[in-house]
Amino acid sequence: MLQILFVLTICAALCTALLAGNFFAFSAFFLRALGGLTAERGIVAMQATVAAIKAPAFLVLFFGTALLCLALGATALFNWREAHAHFAFAGAALFLIGGFAVTLLRSVPLNNVLLAASPDAEDARDQWRRYRRAWLRWNHVRAVTTLLACTCFMLALAEIGMPF
Repeated sequence: MLQILFVLTICAALCTALLAGNFFAFSAFFLRALGGLTAERGIVAMQATVAAIKAPAFLVLFFGTALLCLALGATALFNWREAHAHFAFAGAALFLIGGFAVTLLRSVPLNNVLLAASPDAEDARDQWRRYRRAWLRWNHVRAVTTLLACTCFMLALAEIGMPF
């Protein structure tokens, strides 16, 4: 059982690392680059990005990570006396609340509003500015919490040790 837990924790650490890197890239330079475009071009570029992110590779990574976190969080509750369980539970909670839930409850609704926006509308500049400000704020939350989740999973691995 410890070998399976070890492998699942490695997978969770790697998946959260990939997602944290993705969120960081959006915060650090991608949305800043789009902010340098006219509102019309920025809206069109972000609409294309939102459509592209729905590719199977990202969706499998994103939802698969959530399932891994659910499994590790539940397992941690049953092994609470083990030192690794606290780190695994914290990592699962950080991702599920800060990465997964924020995406579904904040980022996706903002993206849906942007997808319905017309880049040629009179208020496009204001829409774009409001979108970027709100989306970036919540994306920072996703980046930080997902990176912290990855860190917790690595600490859990250190506590588990090499079970092979």
